[in-house]
Amino acid sequence: MNKGFTMIEMLLAVLMIGVLTVYSFMTFNAVTRGWQVSTEYLDKQQRTDYALNQVVAALRSMYYPHDGKQDDRYGFVLTDNGDGEEPDESDVIEWSKMGSAIVGNKSSIADSVHRVQVMVLEEGNNDWLEEIKVTGLYARVCPDVALAPEDEDVDDEGGFTFANENLYQPFLIADGVEGFNCRVLKNADKVEDGENDRRKFEDEFTESNSVPYKVELTFRIADPEGRSYRTDTAPMMRIVRIPIHEQSLDGSTTPDAEGDAAKGGVTAGGKGGSSGGGKPSGGGKPAGGGRPSGGGPGGGAMAPPGGGAP
Repeated sequence: MNKGFTMIEMLLAVLMIGVLTVYSFMTFNAVTRGWQVSTEYLDKQQRTDYALNQVVAALRSMYYPHDGKQDDRYGFVLTDNGDGEEPDESDVIEWSKMGSAIVGNKSSIADSVHRVQVMVLEEGNNDWLEEIKVTGLYARVCPDVALAPEDEDVDDEGGFTFANENLYQPFLIADGVEGFNCRVLKNADKVEDGENDRRKFEDEFTESNSVPYKVELTFRIADPEGRSYRTDTAPMMRIVRIPIHEQSLDGSTTPDAEGDAAKGGVTAGGKGGSSGGGKPSGGGKPAGGGRPSGGGPGGGAMAPPGGGAP
């Protein structure tokens, strides 16, 4: 008697082979997709880390004139727009600096004092001369106000203030940055119980004629799985100690001194006028942080620590 497979057995075998094939394909596809997502996320982390390092180097290269007085043309300006989880909720910061950080080694202003403004802009933003092509961290740079001709009114839309929106256009530092939040530790008096106690950092800095003791930077990148902190973005943070904080309090303290300005309870903005970093409405471009006219800086700058060219 000849024995063989019945039709039912053949159908069951084909069905099992089909199930195994489909399962193998789904597993392979899931592994491939996971690899692609992980690679993309790692690339975003690397670009954001590069952007953080550039901003940190630029903050450490901050400039303030050493002439014995406070000057709001060189102060740190923070515009608080929210918690920084979305582009239109991201903060804007502005300060004076020297060195190649952010601007690059080949920039004509790298070796001189210049003003820099850092912000997050969203793809499709039409507030500038050219539409923003990709969401990311952007910067604007303008020359030192001391270079302005004596007959130029820098309070208006002149060539030495960010109020001139057409002249100083934003350029991309790193894409993939979805949000930016900045907080400050205004002075050294608040660090007695802990050098980096984040509860002491504040979202506002209204003393635009000085610079804070420390700056906390939080950049957010898109989380493809939406799992980080139960939001769609994941944070990357740095805390930066500003070397010239004491000098900015009265303009006469050297950057390395830990004198009365740091220990005697002098608060930032103790002298001179102050201007509020008002919160602009919506997700539009920043207010520009215009600076008053006046003479050039009276003294030297602290040598910047460096910073790679973007």
